[in-house]
Amino acid sequence: DEVIGIIAAWFKEETKFFPEEINLFVTYANTLSIIIYNSRLFEANAEKIRQLMILQEAVSDMNSSNVLDNHIIEILARSAIKIARADRVLACFLDMEKNRCLMNEGGSVSIGDRSIWEERIGPTIIRQAIDGGAVVTGRGSNGNPFCPPVYPGYPSEIALPLKVKDRFRGALYLAKEAGSYSQDQIHVLDILVKNASTSYDNAIMQSILSLEAKSLKTEVEKLKEREGILLGFHNILGKSKKMQSLFHVIKEVAGHNTNILIQGESGTGKELIARAIHRQGNRSNRSFVDINCAAIPGTLLESELFGYEAGAFTDARKRKIGLLEHATGGTILLDEIGEMNIHIQAKFLRMLEDGYIRRLGGNDTIPIDVRFIFSSNRDLGRMVSEGTFREDLYYRISVVPITIPPLRERTEDILILAHYYLEEFNGKFKKKVKGFQADTERILTAYQWPGNVRELKNIIERIMILHGEGDMISVESLPTEMRSTANHEKCRIQIGAVVPRLTSGGIDFAQVTERIANDVKRQIIDSALAMSRGNKTEAARRLGISRFKLIRELKKIVVHPPETAERH
Repeated sequence: DEVIGIIAAWFKEETKFFPEEINLFVTYANTLSIIIYNSRLFEANAEKIRQLMILQEAVSDMNSSNVLDNHIIEILARSAIKIARADRVLACFLDMEKNRCLMNEGGSVSIGDRSIWEERIGPTIIRQAIDGGAVVTGRGSNGNPFCPPVYPGYPSEIALPLKVKDRFRGALYLAKEAGSYSQDQIHVLDILVKNASTSYDNAIMQSILSLEAKSLKTEVEKLKEREGILLGFHNILGKSKKMQSLFHVIKEVAGHNTNILIQGESGTGKELIARAIHRQGNRSNRSFVDINCAAIPGTLLESELFGYEAGAFTDARKRKIGLLEHATGGTILLDEIGEMNIHIQAKFLRMLEDGYIRRLGGNDTIPIDVRFIFSSNRDLGRMVSEGTFREDLYYRISVVPITIPPLRERTEDILILAHYYLEEFNGKFKKKVKGFQADTERILTAYQWPGNVRELKNIIERIMILHGEGDMISVESLPTEMRSTANHEKCRIQIGAVVPRLTSGGIDFAQVTERIANDVKRQIIDSALAMSRGNKTEAARRLGISRFKLIRELKKIVVHPPETAERH
């Protein structure tokens, strides 16, 4: 029943229409109405399709990964002006937390604080849309002093707020010289600004996460630089020249199946080096078997390595696969190889030469494909000369010898390791200790570390367990045997203070040397008693003197009693 137009006819002369002519005229009018209606409907649908296609492209661009906020606002402004067929556009994103304003006005992007936005919008319909939180349209506001147009001469206006879950994120404003905004346009624009708001929110979050990731990466790089961590050698720290040379050797030999002999004092990390070689090699996805020759009696070690058949000996009720056979394709670490007896050494040498084994009590030959790494804290070369280790086996297992330096020979790594374990036990014991006092660090560096890295780790763990208040580790937190190191340092300082006076002849040589000698003697006895937990008999044994001589020396000097005194 909607009137969409009028059709009329005029004649110069008075004429009477016949009913047939009137019916024909009505039919023509109805047909023309249908044509016009369908044409308008088609145009409306075409307009809707156009708007939706613009919206679809805009949403796709906004939701693409790694999109920046200035790109989002450019997409919003460009798409909105097309959808509404507007002449002017102004879009703004606000970051309240950072007091940051990003504005796109006619394609020109500006960035500043919120004040430039407040100054720009004034008391316009943009303000009304923001305050009311809804779409506002206006027309002919040029004459209204309380709501002036944003752009004079463009009276047809629309403003839409940008929100995410009731959080204000900005606004979109459009204006044109003539025409209004259809409900379809308003609906599509509303979808556009909602998507833009969400995309902007995501961009802010992505920016925050990116900055946090960058900051974390920087911290990690600093940590690596400070601790001298070499990637690929898990849990092996060291920036000293000796450790860097060691890392280089590991990288060179890891890819080959050559036999490697790792030698070093107890606690230097021989197993860690062996595992690093395995992980760097071409067998890293296969098994790594660690066998401690010192922990397994000689007869049992043979059956553990080579396996046995049922009935091979009294308790051999069924066949057992040996570790050499079990680890085929992988890597075997024979730790403390120097503890292997001569009989097993001969059998092991034969296996290395032939590449196969026979189980105890068996005749079948079983091929072995294993990468061998050997380790020992004993001097195998000396054992060869003493006749306790086969010379031919020694040369067979030491194709590539690797010697791990003791901790006392790489003092620049001591504090690196100490801080590393400090952080490890901070996490384990839920503590927040920041570091070591300067005097504590000096003692840690001066201490000889007979137990090497293992001793260092155990001492840091003990300190962290017993540490009470304070965010720094003081000298008082160190074990007694380590605090005596401070006395050695004092002795060194005393000697250093005497030397400059030599040129003036201002010292009593006998008195000074006696005092320094007594200080050294006191420190040695002090350390021996501390390490023996106050037991004089044990301390005398460590000093290589009799208990009676130790007691005589104690009467001559003053010795600092250990914390735990168990005197005999």
